[in-house]
Amino acid sequence: MIHNLKRQLKADKLFITACDGANNRIIKAFNHLEPAMQEQPDDPDAVTMELTADKPRLSVPIVTADNHTYGTIHIVHTEPFEPTEEQLMQLQSMAAFIAYAIDLENTAVTDSLTGLYNRRYLHKLFDNGEAPSGVMFIDLNDFKWINDQFGHETGDKLLIQISNRLRSHLRKSDRIIRYGGDEFLICFPQLAEESGIRTVKEKIERSFQDPFLTDDVPVFITASIGVSSNQGVYVSLRQLIANADQAMYAAKQHYKNSL
Repeated sequence: MIHNLKRQLKADKLFITACDGANNRIIKAFNHLEPAMQEQPDDPDAVTMELTADKPRLSVPIVTADNHTYGTIHIVHTEPFEPTEEQLMQLQSMAAFIAYAIDLENTAVTDSLTGLYNRRYLHKLFDNGEAPSGVMFIDLNDFKWINDQFGHETGDKLLIQISNRLRSHLRKSDRIIRYGGDEFLICFPQLAEESGIRTVKEKIERSFQDPFLTDDVPVFITASIGVSSNQGVYVSLRQLIANADQAMYAAKQHYKNSL
């Protein structure tokens, strides 16, 4: 569909970009003279300059089901062009198809309650061979008591609030995963130094000192946190998680002994 549309429009280039903060990151580029697509353009800066140059262009947004603009399809040509209604419908259908595929992928790797990544996403990281700079394992203390005392609906609302509070202390590049019912895992792709993950840990620990509000009722809860770092030597993601889990378990035992 893409090549036929590009040929019909007599366009020089077709780009598919993804929104990355304030910028548009180019994820696919199609050249009129090349039948194959470039998943990662050889010179992304040059492509970006071409995309932002003052050339005739037609752009169609890629909007997912939750009204999030994932990116844009751009048709660029050296000469002015006017697409027919049929060609415009093809572009819109292409954008809708890409958005549908994104929705399917997000559903597969997203926790339905909190909107965080789920453990399926973690398997994707395993498959990609990723080894982040650091990992943090968080386990809520006495969460079963919250469910027993206030009910599972209140427990779910609390999990959502905790997820949102955790997000507020993380960078966009950090990946937070709902690992289990009351367990969270955070992967930090890049940390300037080993103390960086300790600093984030302290911020999150302090954040649990403030109550969470469920139906206007303040609820206090604490968390046991374990961290592991990949500074200075390569350690696999699985090993980082195991190390953080072990550190979290030690923190949990210390919490229980202090009661």
